[in-house]
This record gives sequence, structure tokens and C-alpha cells, in this order.
Amino acid sequence: MPQTPSNTALSPKRIFYVAGPGDAIHAHKHWVQGIHDPTEVSITFSSQIEQYAKDVGAAINIVCYHKRADYLEDGPVTIEHLPKLWPTAKGPAFHLRELIYGLKLLRRAIKFRADVAILDSGCTHYFWQAIFALAGIKVVPVLHNALWPEGFRPRGIVARLIHGLDRIFWRHTPLATLCVSPTCSRQVEELAGPDCRPLLQIRAQFLPEFFERIPPAPPHGRKPFQIMFIGRVVEAKGVLDIVKMARLIENQAPGRVRWVICGTGADLEQTKSAISEANLDGIVVANGWTSLDDLVEIYTESHCSIVPTRSNFVEGLAMTAAEAVLAGRPLISNSVVPALELLQPAAIAGRTNDPNTYVTEILKLIDDPEKYEAMIAACPKVAEPFVDRRNGLTQVLKKLLHGEP
Repeated sequence: MPQTPSNTALSPKRIFYVAGPGDAIHAHKHWVQGIHDPTEVSITFSSQIEQYAKDVGAAINIVCYHKRADYLEDGPVTIEHLPKLWPTAKGPAFHLRELIYGLKLLRRAIKFRADVAILDSGCTHYFWQAIFALAGIKVVPVLHNALWPEGFRPRGIVARLIHGLDRIFWRHTPLATLCVSPTCSRQVEELAGPDCRPLLQIRAQFLPEFFERIPPAPPHGRKPFQIMFIGRVVEAKGVLDIVKMARLIENQAPGRVRWVICGTGADLEQTKSAISEANLDGIVVANGWTSLDDLVEIYTESHCSIVPTRSNFVEGLAMTAAEAVLAGRPLISNSVVPALELLQPAAIAGRTNDPNTYVTEILKLIDDPEKYEAMIAACPKVAEPFVDRRNGLTQVLKKLLHGEP
């Protein structure tokens, strides 16, 4: 079993936080005014950490790798957008880029005189985060992504080498690792064994007021049965599989199911072409970018939400899966999506990468009103951790670093 965190409070006064590719300056401007970003239905992680720093009276330096270089100083808060080199790098160039970026981050942390570095997954290789510890800075990784797609652990030489280095890191370096799902924790334990450093769970936190605008799910008997997708429209997220599912269901149960795809991404035009080629116009609708007001309307008309991520994408939770149950809509997904186990019994699953198995489960559901109603009834309970601030990043950091109950 992983070690348990020490009861000795660290109480840091200078916090260095490395976020992902999001716009941390934009998030800060909303947070400092006490308002939420109108384009978000969740509380950004950078805002949660800013709230933690404010509550404990600490200065904070936030760095993210947003593509727009930028800088902001606002009292005890300093934010820098520090883009990574070579955005499309692959192979050796990718790994070199990650090492260089880690060194840039360390330089900033030392200049800031940081007590602790809270480092989101994706900022650099995990094993390379050990350089912060070598500089006398406590390290707290935050796993927003699993280490590999569940059930599809990579076996290549480079992957095995990196996992070997990561194994040493997790056995010796972090003060604790924060994980957005049990999948993340299990994979660290699988990699590092029983002697890994402490693993703590956190949950993404959402805004109840948005979901309160959404009425209860439509009755099972309303036709057609509408299934919605919200997210990045890329092949790895399973959008092209949705088109295959729709065609298969039309062959077996014409007119029974309608699909709405919301979002933008590199494969949006390919998805629209696939819809036309499969003669599914009007049955599958690809809306592109969708405002929150329009999203409320789509939820209102939808019976279920689908998150059919494929095995070539590494999820940590899948925020849109949690959003579905917060909206009172059952989830259709698969085991690569870590949210699936957290959202039972409000979810059903197909087999990863296999549209046929989704079709089987969907056809069962549209013929089983009792199961549909039971899944809807389960939504409020499984959604609770995502609006319980005790599970959020702010409170978990207070427990870890300040010994608060």
C-alpha cells in the first residue's frame, strides 16, 4: 500500500504551480472578480489553487504552457504563459522538449524561492520532476491524466524506460501525488509497487447553477431517443465511431435514435463528411462550437450522453462524463474512460474501440424503460463528489500541506 502523508504540516508560503495548456491569466481575471468564467461549467484548477493560496496567505507563481506568451503580476499572484518549444514534436524531439521545459520551470521556481511545486501532468516527464526535489523544493504532482489508456499499457522500449524512471520517482520523490480518479492511483501503484509515496484522491468541481438550468431527462418513450456528445471532435475521442454506431442502429432500428455532436476539433470536417457518406444527415448532427445556452437546450432534448474515447487517448477522468450525470443524463462509455467506475450505476459501457458493442447496449437501453429510469435515479448520488468542495483541490491541499481536517 502507498505510504500515508505525514501529519506534520508543511505550511508553505511560496507556491509554484505549473498548470496545463489553458489560459491561466484569463481564469485569474474572473477569479479575482469573484465570478466564474462564463464559458466554463467547472471551477478551473488554477482558480482552486489560487483560492488555496489566498486562504493560507501564501504567494503563488503560476506557469502554464498556453500557446500565447504572456505575463501578469497581481499582488501575491504572478502568472506566466510559457509556451513549449516545437508544439508538434514527436519521438526524440518530444522528449528533449519536455526535459528543456522542466529546466525552464525549475529556474523559475528557484528564482521565486518556492517552498513547494505543484505540477500538473503534462508539464514535463514525471521522473524529471525530481529535479525540483534536488533543489530543495517539495514536489506534489497532480495527475489529470492516467499513465496509459486503461487496459492498453504500452510495451515499447522507450515507454518501458520512462516507466522505469517514473517508478523510482514515485517511490522516493513526491510529498504526495493527487489523482483525479482511482485509475490514476492504481496505475501509479502498479508501476511503483507497494512502496510508492502517498496517493490522494481529488475530484473536479462543477458549478451546480449551470446544471440547475437543465430540466429532467426526457421520458423514455419520447422518440427519437437522443444521444449527445460534447467534447473535442477528434478521432481519438471516438466521434467517427459514433457515425459507425448510428449507421448500424439505423440498419437495425430505423428512426429510433438521433445523435448530436457538439464541439470543434481537427476532425470536425471529416466527421461531417462521414455523416453524409453514411446517409445519416438529420440523424447525426454535428453542431460544431456550442454555447452554454445552446448546450442547455441540447441537454434538455437528450436522453443520454456518450463518451466513446478510443484506446489511443489517455483520459484522467473525462470531465464531460461527470457533466452528463450532473445534468441527470445516463452515460454511455467504456473502460478507457476512468469516470466510468465512479459513475456506476448511472452508466453503461461498450467495449473500447468496438462500435458494435455500443450498439448492443444502446438497443437494450431503448427497449428497457425500467433500466433507463433507474440510471436517471442514480445520477444525483454519483454526481455528489463533483459538487462537494471537500473533494476539490483547494481543500485537499489544505489537508496535505497544512494539516487541516
